[in-house]
Amino acid sequence: MSRGRHLLAALAFLLALVAAAPPAGAGSVPGQTDDAGEPGIELVSRPRWVRPEDRVSFTIRTTGDVSGTSVRVEVFSALDSVAELEESASEDVGVRLSLTPGVPLGFLPRGPQDAYEVGLQVSPEPVDDFTTQLVEPGVHPVVISLVDESGTVLDEIRTPMVRLGDEDDPWDAPRLGVVLDAGTPPTLQPDGTRSLPAAALERLGRVARLLAEHPDLDLTVAAVPDTVDALAASPEPGAAAVLDALRGREALAMPYLPMPVESLVDAGLGQLVPPYTERGATVLADLVEARLRTDTWEATAAIGDRGGRLLQELGYRRALVPSPEPDPDDDGEDDADEPPPLADSGPRVVEGIGPLQGVVVDTRLSAELAAPLAGDADAAHLALARLLLRPVEGDPSADEDDVDDVDDADASTTVVVRPGPLPAGSTLAGLLDLLDDAEAPVQVGGLDLVDDTPVEVDADPIDWDAAERPDLRELAPRVREATGHIDTFATMIGDRSARADELRLQIATGVAATASPSTRDAAITTVEQALGLSFAGIRLSGQTDLNLTSRTGTLPVTIENGNPFPVDLVVRIRSDRLAFPDGGRVPVTVDEDILRIDVPVEALATGSVPVFVELWTPDEQLRLAARQLNVRSTAVSGVGLFISLSALVVLVVWWARTWRSTRRGRAGGPEATSVTAGEPMG
Repeated sequence: MSRGRHLLAALAFLLALVAAAPPAGAGSVPGQTDDAGEPGIELVSRPRWVRPEDRVSFTIRTTGDVSGTSVRVEVFSALDSVAELEESASEDVGVRLSLTPGVPLGFLPRGPQDAYEVGLQVSPEPVDDFTTQLVEPGVHPVVISLVDESGTVLDEIRTPMVRLGDEDDPWDAPRLGVVLDAGTPPTLQPDGTRSLPAAALERLGRVARLLAEHPDLDLTVAAVPDTVDALAASPEPGAAAVLDALRGREALAMPYLPMPVESLVDAGLGQLVPPYTERGATVLADLVEARLRTDTWEATAAIGDRGGRLLQELGYRRALVPSPEPDPDDDGEDDADEPPPLADSGPRVVEGIGPLQGVVVDTRLSAELAAPLAGDADAAHLALARLLLRPVEGDPSADEDDVDDVDDADASTTVVVRPGPLPAGSTLAGLLDLLDDAEAPVQVGGLDLVDDTPVEVDADPIDWDAAERPDLRELAPRVREATGHIDTFATMIGDRSARADELRLQIATGVAATASPSTRDAAITTVEQALGLSFAGIRLSGQTDLNLTSRTGTLPVTIENGNPFPVDLVVRIRSDRLAFPDGGRVPVTVDEDILRIDVPVEALATGSVPVFVELWTPDEQLRLAARQLNVRSTAVSGVGLFISLSALVVLVVWWARTWRSTRRGRAGGPEATSVTAGEPMG
């Protein structure tokens, strides 16, 4: 009976081939050129993967003289490692599970563009000699051979085929959390313009296309707010396309520019982190309506324990950190035949980030995915096979010797990648094209895939030594002074000008982790020069010698504003011999080039009176100008008049009494003298 079933199955297989064969006399075989040449085959397309019970079809194309040739298919047992995958590209690896009979090319179903379709039936259970039994999920080598009439192999295609798991036999593949880089170096220039080079915009466009092509994959973007501002200011159509692609995506709540927190704290500039973090969140929320992930900080530079505490106060609980280098083998060298295990994302305890936990980014896998994808039809499938065959470091369910030995599909760990700048046709793009499917063996998403379970305090920490530690201590005094002057400048211009805000962004550029030393110096110098010119543009002018001809009057004060915007100021005026009925502090707004104000005064004395006039910023932190006026007062006050009249009255009375006494003495003087002189005293 068994022999009879096999004969019937073989007969059915041949009948199917005959039904698909071209009619007699159809002419030359499709895909064959008229010129004689070495026979060969190439892979045109292939299935993403196969289900446990499935029929798959590979599309091939022939070259050269393939008359009298046939095609056969071999399937081998599942691979155990990437090393075996690479070995299978040139030789047979594992146990052969099936070998189909050679089928003449003319009997194969034809595909588009003079191609052929090579079919393969698979099943987890034994069925017949023409069905390949794939018992478990795994990566199986497949060899499609072109053979001549004697069975000699003329050419072959070697490709991996992924057999999916199911509920009864799951495959615990790692989940892939993808963080896409949507940032450039600082774009703000010293002259206030934005620089977004064509190459940078093209790279951002590739990220945008990747997001647009996969709207259902909940990828996370690391969108630098400074770059988003530059995109919004750019007239290029591509800039608008990038903004549209970023709109509504999950994005890291980043500061306006990446900030070296540890360096800022060490330089006494930690107070800059909160406002620039808030500014970054505002830009992302306003311009792209991003769903901000405010719990994860992207550690582009060292954080430090004090910096970690500062970030914790801002609401961050964890930080993206690069994976450490894998431990070398016992001989002190890396195993060149096998890539290192995938880095489990964590979270982990990480040295040097204080109370924050670390979400580990697999730097090696990130680099692999950022590399250009080969142009053949098999490249993305090879990338998927490599991903599936690599164990996850730290995953208790993964066994380096047998990655398929799992019992619980929910035990999957997440591997986070941040590929950085993506070339045209990146490996990541090809991989996402495969994995953007509900049946995909690898779930792709953003940071939501990362486990939020708290880390044990006594867990072994990762020793992360961040390379980016710019020394800002020498620059710190200039930054502090400039920042304080910007705050003062803001009180002077109010909401009428955005100049203070523009200068604050220059400060952000000056302390950014991605800025070069020359960029830092240029940014801070720009702030210093701009503030110096604005403050120096405010002057006191007018006459310095004035006359006050009455007891009360006004004192003219002339203010010149050389800025192209109105300014708020405070006039301070004082004198020991003049009184100011309205007070010696006069707030003014100079909305023209020249403003004259008349300050009411009251003279307390006559003569030359010194008056001191000063211009201050509204917060009265900075004196902008000062001048001494000489006021000649010719008026007499009421008190002075009373004193003068009193003195005059005293003088008149004294003079009158003296005059009367003198006159009386002259009238009786000679007679008295004669009597006195003629009579003896006695």
